[in-house]
Amino acid sequence: MSSVSGPGAIGGAGYASQGRLRSLRDVEPQRGFSLEPASGAREADFGATLSDVLSEVNDLQLRSEDMLEQFAVGQVEHLHDVVIAQQEASIAMKLVQEMRDKLLQAYQEFMRMQV
Repeated sequence: MSSVSGPGAIGGAGYASQGRLRSLRDVEPQRGFSLEPASGAREADFGATLSDVLSEVNDLQLRSEDMLEQFAVGQVEHLHDVVIAQQEASIAMKLVQEMRDKLLQAYQEFMRMQV
């Protein structure tokens, strides 16, 4: 049987026991590094981002319906273009539904927290 040592050793001398780990307070910040957004950067607004995503999903849905109508009257030559548009709209809608479910789940979890 061989002896195991190193950072992953169980019961052995790992990094923490050797005092090699430094706390976050001991780490010096890098020059020019800031947690603040860059002066030219736009702050991300959750409401605006959500509105943009919903608008994009709506546009995909409308495009899908429009392509289906165009195919029905013979203006679109290839069926696969219509199917691709429908799948894009479907996947986007499923993504929005999953986002909604996760947001509701997080809200419910937050409301269960005791202060």
